[in-house]
Amino acid sequence: MAAANRAGRCAGAMALGALAGLLALAPPAAAQGPAVQGPALQGSAKPSAAATCDRRCLEGMVDAYLAALVAHRPASAPFAADARFTENHQPLRIGQGSWRTVDGLGTYKHYLADPASGQVGFIGTVREQGLPAFIDLRLKVSGGRITEAESLVIRDAGAFNRYEAMARPEQSWLDVVPPEQRLSRDDMVRTVNRYFSAMSHSDGRADYSFFHPDCNRVEHALKTTNVRTGEAYGHSTDTDFASQTCEQQEQTGFLGFVTDIRDRRFLVIDEERQAMFAFATLDHNGTIRRLHLTTGKDFVLPPYFNVPRTLQVQEAFKLKDGKLYRIEMTLIEIPYGQKRPWNDRPTDGSVAAQVSR
Repeated sequence: MAAANRAGRCAGAMALGALAGLLALAPPAAAQGPAVQGPALQGSAKPSAAATCDRRCLEGMVDAYLAALVAHRPASAPFAADARFTENHQPLRIGQGSWRTVDGLGTYKHYLADPASGQVGFIGTVREQGLPAFIDLRLKVSGGRITEAESLVIRDAGAFNRYEAMARPEQSWLDVVPPEQRLSRDDMVRTVNRYFSAMSHSDGRADYSFFHPDCNRVEHALKTTNVRTGEAYGHSTDTDFASQTCEQQEQTGFLGFVTDIRDRRFLVIDEERQAMFAFATLDHNGTIRRLHLTTGKDFVLPPYFNVPRTLQVQEAFKLKDGKLYRIEMTLIEIPYGQKRPWNDRPTDGSVAAQVSR
């Protein structure tokens, strides 16, 4: 983990979905609606009879958004008159923020489409004022217009370089799963939610059978599982963690410093490919200073965690055989305890309203 890349690796390694790393045609004035504040609901977008935008259409909406973004011309994107926009967890007017600074697109493009709910997720590289960055994006589409745009602009040169080297997502993300092998939408939500639940206040003794035996995770395009280099992981001095499997890592109790995983949102559910783009907010209250791992080792947390921190996490998940097979983690740090600016409510009494925090 050489100076320029080390900062990127540390940012990415603050991930593991919970920072197992220890350790982004209405003109701007017409699209002022700030995101509605509300209670921290855990929602999954449900299929809508009104959803008419298929995978190709949804991916095209992302492309139209990005073309307008780099041209600094939001009016050229198909926004609804009352569209809402947030960037890095902050409500803004369309046309503010990265609309004025992102000036180029990179090579890496990962789309996750949910035609049933009219939502699409995206992770891709960009340039901002000529400098490398990458963007997370969620769009909601209704009636042929973008009604919601939720963006994270992550200024991590190391991650940009790693994503550009990858060039494209691993093929498994794009593979269509036969219908008889697919989990239902609610079961996909349950599986990913088990991942978040097992991570909060982890003691290493939960049921981690939701991991596929061949699970791998990348954080800001940095592989953080089954790595045999012996490098320290993230902000820690631990040289064992990244060499382990997804399940083994959780079994150590290494994530016990994660004191809450809240505002879990399951909005982009790609049933055909058994993939998901999920959102969560991770709190570290700064009081956990030492962990006794199930390996018998006592671990003193590094100074980075001496103070309260909150991370906004976006994770893409690929399921295989009903289990978590690939995880693509991205995140930013936001003010401690910050509430989310979106109020995504489930449309019925489904699992979306029932999953535990």
